[in-house]
Amino acid sequence: MDSQHQLAAQFAPVARQLDPRARVGGVRRLTGGMSAQITVLDLVRPDAPQQTVVVRQYGPKNVTADSRPAATETRLLALLRTAGIPVPEPRLADDTRRLLDRPYAVISYVAGQGPAATWSDALAEQLVNVLVRLHRLDATPVRDWLRPYAARVDRWLARTPGRPDESMRESRIRAELNRWWPQRTELPGRILHGDYWPGNTMWSEGRLVAVIDWEDAAWGDQRSDLANIRLELLWAYGYEASRDFTDRYRAAFPTVDFGDQPYWDLVAATRPVGRLDEWGLDPAGMETFLRQYQEFVDAALIQVGSGAPDT
Repeated sequence: MDSQHQLAAQFAPVARQLDPRARVGGVRRLTGGMSAQITVLDLVRPDAPQQTVVVRQYGPKNVTADSRPAATETRLLALLRTAGIPVPEPRLADDTRRLLDRPYAVISYVAGQGPAATWSDALAEQLVNVLVRLHRLDATPVRDWLRPYAARVDRWLARTPGRPDESMRESRIRAELNRWWPQRTELPGRILHGDYWPGNTMWSEGRLVAVIDWEDAAWGDQRSDLANIRLELLWAYGYEASRDFTDRYRAAFPTVDFGDQPYWDLVAATRPVGRLDEWGLDPAGMETFLRQYQEFVDAALIQVGSGAPDT
């Protein structure tokens, strides 16, 4: 059998779990997932229109962080849809490994494409609007089953690297966070996407129609999500886009204290440390990535009073 037939046979039990009369009419893998494997299924049956769904199979990283990642993400998506956040519709969760060799969730397929290649008011307004709406949701209903964001930072700080990556300012970041983190004051807990950036949004006819890839979702201080997208926008669109998003977001929360934002920027900067091989960058892209990353970290170090390192 060719690979398409093999894939169709592999996912046929999932199709029947969704609909006993459905069969897999088409199947394709999507690339780009950092930890989950993504497969698109076209489900057909003689008496109904074709349905297209997405199967998210979770990797070791997800299972280490959450023993039931499919159930957690499915429950979260249902809650967010009820709250009016644009996310895919959850269809099925299975953490048993009975049908597939990994836990998996099935969600609706969202037709669309990634964000525009250039920064604009329309892009900024919609990206900010969704994150603001998310961060206005109280995290109390999810605390019993969604992991706290702080636990990830605790784990990172507890690891002792054999050889710190000084090109990514690792020792300086660790020194500042080891001093600040234990005595930090957090804002009231909010639901966090955990990896909110333009690449995790889907668009159609100029409208943001879905926020995807919720596998890193957590609850905690909203400034962590802001820090993450500040860095991501620097890479994707440049400094002015990062500043523009920050200004718009902060204006939506006039009573929030953003004085510790530079520390949360340093927290966001921990995410790619030691993981550059996963990013698949060519040498030129790596050079640009590192330069912009260093500028981001150095600005935060200066703001917290540490000063930028000698280069």
